[in-house]
Amino acid sequence: MSQGVTRRKPPIATSDTVERAPMTNLHIASPHATPATTTPNPVSRSNGGYRRVDPGIPRPELVTGGGTKLAPVRSPAGIIGTEQSLEQFVFEHGQYFDSYLATEPDRLYFFSTRQRGLISYVRRGRYALVGGGLIAPESHKDELLGQFVEHVKRHNLHVAFHNIGDEDLPVYRKHGFQVTKWGEEPVVDLGSCTWGGKPFEWVRRQTNFCQRHGLAAFEVRPEELEPEQWARTLAEVLEVAAESLSRKPQAEEMKFFEGRIDTHDLGLRRLFIARSSHGAGRIEGFVVCNPILGGTKWATELYRHRLDSVRGTVAFLFHHILQQLQAEGVRQVPMCLDPGRGLETPMPGDSFLIRGGLHYGSKYLGGIFDFAGVQHFKSRFRPRYENRYVCALPKVSFGSVIAFLRVFGVFNLNLGNVARIMVERARKRVARKTLSDNA
Repeated sequence: MSQGVTRRKPPIATSDTVERAPMTNLHIASPHATPATTTPNPVSRSNGGYRRVDPGIPRPELVTGGGTKLAPVRSPAGIIGTEQSLEQFVFEHGQYFDSYLATEPDRLYFFSTRQRGLISYVRRGRYALVGGGLIAPESHKDELLGQFVEHVKRHNLHVAFHNIGDEDLPVYRKHGFQVTKWGEEPVVDLGSCTWGGKPFEWVRRQTNFCQRHGLAAFEVRPEELEPEQWARTLAEVLEVAAESLSRKPQAEEMKFFEGRIDTHDLGLRRLFIARSSHGAGRIEGFVVCNPILGGTKWATELYRHRLDSVRGTVAFLFHHILQQLQAEGVRQVPMCLDPGRGLETPMPGDSFLIRGGLHYGSKYLGGIFDFAGVQHFKSRFRPRYENRYVCALPKVSFGSVIAFLRVFGVFNLNLGNVARIMVERARKRVARKTLSDNA
């Protein structure tokens, strides 16, 4: 896969609040690289022996290509003035697992008048759907949100922020947003994690099983590979993603809350892979981690595996990543939203459309999308849970829900896969009932 460089002119800072079209193909060096300036490396790294970096295994049957990466640049006083500083700014100030997705292609940006904060969103008609929260220093969030509210009212837009935490709710309530809890996010606290004892017995068992079957885990650092090696690795990662998708109900990867690596550079994200044959074979699975608050936290945002990979491949990768981040001094690893979790008690003034829709989805669509299975997998790493909310202005409507489902890709289903999944899970239920009856 060719990794060519497409450059756009950097945005020009103005004194007015602006809405800008998406900036595509941001080519920023990984935080592992040393910048050409005297600016300190934004991510602290451990020099311990635990860390393993993928050397890039030759795969001659895959297409090769080359590319160039540019070093990150800090703009003066935290002002977002160039494409490079945009990505660096998001890296430093994004506080949620999906904040870094502000650098994705096809996003729209709203910048505050002083260019000290931004909001990343997509539009469907009159609906603006925001991911990643208020990307700004804490002291600037109120001003940023106030200017954005003026903007959406001026253009008669309905807006909804997703995955907002408890600590940010006061500023949304101040500006008149309807607040609705829509799930919880599991967060692994690495500072207190020992990986020993009965609580982590399942995790250790998956790791031991995978290692006995020849799996080895590595971090991939594109800047440490030759362009042809990185192109081969990326092509194989995309091969794994396509194979994983072939057994899912959706016709393409979910959007908005899931990052992409086919049309978007890895940037300051981190890529971890599991290879077979004790590290000399094919890629069996991968995990992409998003940075939060300057790399003080990393979210396990995107993970895939081959259909015939060793059982437990993703759990093995998670365990490896968590141990490596722990060795680097990272304290917390969010694991993305568990939708519908903890909604037993309604909030005053919240949206019945969201609560009712999530209840319906978990009850009647769980057989297709396996919400319970994903939540159970994350729970094996013994996380604590943080509330996550949708903040809407003026309020959630049927139209805004439809717009969200379209943006997220819920309606884009592979009907053949849906039918196969339903039949397979029905057979499993019958088999379990038969075993229970004969017990």
